[in-house]
Amino acid sequence: MQIGRSSKSFYLDDNQFSFTENLRSREVYIIGGFSVGFDKEERELEQQITAVKQKFGLEKGHPVKWNLRDLKKHYDEKGEDELFRNLMDRSDEIRSDLLGILSKEDLGISAFVSAIVRLKRRDKPGISYQRCLTNLLQRLAMNVDSTDQYHSVFLDFFKEDSSEIAACYSNGFHFGRDPEGNSYMAGSLAEKGFSQCLYFGKTIYNPFLQLADLVTGCSKDFIECCLRKKEFGRVCKFFPIVMNRLWKDPGTKKPFKYGLVIAPQKYYEPLEEGYAQVLRDIEDVPF
Repeated sequence: MQIGRSSKSFYLDDNQFSFTENLRSREVYIIGGFSVGFDKEERELEQQITAVKQKFGLEKGHPVKWNLRDLKKHYDEKGEDELFRNLMDRSDEIRSDLLGILSKEDLGISAFVSAIVRLKRRDKPGISYQRCLTNLLQRLAMNVDSTDQYHSVFLDFFKEDSSEIAACYSNGFHFGRDPEGNSYMAGSLAEKGFSQCLYFGKTIYNPFLQLADLVTGCSKDFIECCLRKKEFGRVCKFFPIVMNRLWKDPGTKKPFKYGLVIAPQKYYEPLEEGYAQVLRDIEDVPF
């Protein structure tokens, strides 16, 4: 699945978890999200998200996330604790309905996920995020064409100083390199029609970043089950919707190294096994 020639907006959010391998603590960092056509499709997407929220008694400005418990303080401070309780009671429904918007063909949405497994580095706590973002930016660049307008990338505002993240993007934009000097296979982002600016927002206030949070959250659960060899269970309730929108290898029709990337490469094997298992588990479920 290619993104196409029209200008696109990319909305990204992050997640992470740790697991133990050979008694060594490892960190898994994940960045995921979706692309949507700039202007017309984006406006339609906003209307679709608002309609789902209203179905559950929410207004346009009410936030939703994959982990709804993160929002308890926000709703409590607004004096909307009862609304939050109602939201928690129907949490699976609103997650499914919002993710279901991805499947609307007229919006032309594509999904993508980048993961990186690295030993924790106390000297460079943000390096996993930068490497994960770089892997994703390269994948985006390989799947777009230059346009008369720009492709724009939006991130949830980084919890620490965002200057290193901006510098990471700038290196890719101007020089086609990551902060460690490795070259982008697709060349510079400038050559592929990306905006010179990297845009930041807060998920709690932005409906598009909220949808990106849902994509990343359910993808995190899938990857965690794959690497920890856990039963998929509830993963099959949500992740297949994202699976359907991931960019695919035109030959194999699988998303690996296209819409779903992970480093180091040895971790593709458990992801491929998990992907095949989810497909078997849902073979009778239409998406």
